[in-house]
Amino acid sequence: MRKNIPHITGLLLAMHLLGSGLVHAQCDQVGWVASLVPGCGAKIIDLNTGQTLRAVSGADGLIGGQTITFHSAPSAIPPGCPPVGNGLIVALTCVSDTLPCAAHFGYYEEANDDLTFNFVANIYDETTQTCTWAFGDGTVATGKNVSHGFPQHGDYPVCLTVSDAFGCSAQYCETIHVEAQNNNACGYDMKVTAVGTQLFGKVFPLDAQNTNTLQSVVWYSSKSSNILAQTPDFSVPLPGFGTYLVCAQYNVANADGSFTCAATRCQELTVAEPGCVNPVMADLTTLCPSQTALYSPVCGCNGVTYGNDCEALSAGVFNWWAGDCAAQSNGCTAQLEVKIVEGSLEAGFKARFVNKSVGDYAYAQLDFGDNSDIWEATNWDTIEHLYTAGGIYRTNLTTWKTGGCLSSAIQLLVTDAFNMTISSLPEGTDYVRPGDANRDGKANAYDLLPLGVGHYTAGSPRPEATSDWTYQFSPNWFESVAGDINYKHLDCDGNGAVNEYDADVIAQHYSPIDSTSTAVIPNTPMVRIEFPMDTLVVNANIPAPIEIKGKVMLGSPAQPAMGVYGLAFGLDYPDYVGHNPVADYKSDFFGSPNHMLWMAKDNYSRRQLDLGITRKNGQQANGYGALAEVTFRADFIIIIDIGDRSANRAIPFTVPIRGIKAIDKQGNVKYLSTPAQQDTVWIKLVGTTGTKDLLASRIALSPNPASDVVTLYFGDLKVETVETLNVFGQVVSRVQVAGASSQTIHVKDLPSGVYTLRIRTDKGVVQKELVKG
Repeated sequence: MRKNIPHITGLLLAMHLLGSGLVHAQCDQVGWVASLVPGCGAKIIDLNTGQTLRAVSGADGLIGGQTITFHSAPSAIPPGCPPVGNGLIVALTCVSDTLPCAAHFGYYEEANDDLTFNFVANIYDETTQTCTWAFGDGTVATGKNVSHGFPQHGDYPVCLTVSDAFGCSAQYCETIHVEAQNNNACGYDMKVTAVGTQLFGKVFPLDAQNTNTLQSVVWYSSKSSNILAQTPDFSVPLPGFGTYLVCAQYNVANADGSFTCAATRCQELTVAEPGCVNPVMADLTTLCPSQTALYSPVCGCNGVTYGNDCEALSAGVFNWWAGDCAAQSNGCTAQLEVKIVEGSLEAGFKARFVNKSVGDYAYAQLDFGDNSDIWEATNWDTIEHLYTAGGIYRTNLTTWKTGGCLSSAIQLLVTDAFNMTISSLPEGTDYVRPGDANRDGKANAYDLLPLGVGHYTAGSPRPEATSDWTYQFSPNWFESVAGDINYKHLDCDGNGAVNEYDADVIAQHYSPIDSTSTAVIPNTPMVRIEFPMDTLVVNANIPAPIEIKGKVMLGSPAQPAMGVYGLAFGLDYPDYVGHNPVADYKSDFFGSPNHMLWMAKDNYSRRQLDLGITRKNGQQANGYGALAEVTFRADFIIIIDIGDRSANRAIPFTVPIRGIKAIDKQGNVKYLSTPAQQDTVWIKLVGTTGTKDLLASRIALSPNPASDVVTLYFGDLKVETVETLNVFGQVVSRVQVAGASSQTIHVKDLPSGVYTLRIRTDKGVVQKELVKG
């Protein structure tokens, strides 16, 4: 096999020429403007040397994130400007936005595809310099970093042309040899990262059982002509911040030495100085929720108010506060400084957190963002925390004083340069929607159950708290329901405590629970409704209220319910039941109401009564017994009408139970069932309606059928009201007669069909059938 050599010659040559001064002009340095201090200059990273420069003069008109050419001379800090940390203090004597016109590139093979190569252009600013590639096989591409698959093995002249808006046009070509290679880079791979400006690298076998021997390793970087190291593992300091292409050339021999494999693997790293905004991490193509769908403003460290933290993340912002910038107060502001102080690929990364909050606060809560325990104290200055895995972590510091100052600061922490990628950014917070305690997008009886699990718990209040049905930022609490729903969602009113008042917010935004049927599960405790009677007799000649009571039961002596902490469900009652069925808590199963949260909500448009019942004292219930007593009422006249129209003058009354959800004391699901056969009350109609027939004969209506209006003629009867009922017994219109001898009823807007006119007189109630044509 042909022995490979590092394919970074062009990169090293370009850096060597620029560093030696062989390529120069009046503005002979190239730099990236990292940050600006109004009136006191700018911080500039020299892209040739990686050195940090503090330009205290001559930086007027520069823009953060801009790449420039310049010349500098040593200087001193002007009076009134703050002292600087690291970096050489200089004055700019020449500034230009025209960058050097040069073209060079490096490349490396794809590990698992011997026809695919990755190319990296060595340019200064991809926003102003255009890279055009010709691959020698008739195809072209544009961009600083490109990947190209060649059609077959062979030699290809690859050319890079760099141009800009100032007339620059430079070209660099190199012949690329494409040949069959070990498709897993000789059974080894490499990884590099940087903690601060300390570079770490490692070549390692892909398979722990690999018996092949790593014979030699040579490490190179795009910003130095020197060899970095010749060992499988190494660590060296970098000259400064910037973007580096680090490559490892290595040789691997098989067990008996009869075969040698050579490979070159490269990895690009962006080593960025921590700051407010990192342009490398900005991604304006991110599809964030609209402010209409999710408006929970945050104030960026750059003084810009973003509609939500997704917008801040996509702008490259690394530090922000809950609430818009106008709401921030210098007298009460959480402020967090965090940085990695040491770390490596094997040992993890140690971060140091410094509390710089101002204001009169009593408590401080720190969330490290890695699902470890939240840290809380009344006062602290500095603590350290070990991250076992690399990544970008969303840390949060909240400070508050009971009834007063409250502030929450979010700081992104990047452990190392390998993870400095947009794909490593953490997701946004799981926002609180007041009343949606179980995060299903609705507020209803199901949300009462997690309230029982977290009852009496206290945590961080919610900044900018309101009970409005809007998404709101909230710091995480220590606990979660069943390891899934953070307790902050249970704090519906945002005051930092879970209690009965949070149930009021659920009721404020109530939406019916899903009225899906509950499957019958064999050998499972059942929720059922029991009626004390199986028949209710209604005398058609004796008007009286129709009232049916039933008990909602859980479990039985043969199948008791064990370990139940709370449950919620819906009762589907018949159309002829009136508004607001009454539900009263019964203590047979769960015990004293002092230890319970209870919710009953009638959804009359759906003929559904929702019930939610949960303990709040941390004690589960076992056994069987009544949960509630419910009372349903129906209009006497409607019952008479339905009975008259039925074949046997009997009406079945059943109340199916729907959508049961039950939990144990940790919030885990408990499975309950319903009986296959519902308990039924038969409402039987007896007697005649002779008196009503006599009254009805004294009332005439015309025309019938009617299309627009119908007139009722009462004679000498004293009529109070006339109601029009549809086939479901629902009142669709009501007219006060006030003693007139006739009354016109408008029916033009009613759908065609059969209606009942219910006429209340001083002698009784009369019903007439009306046909709407």
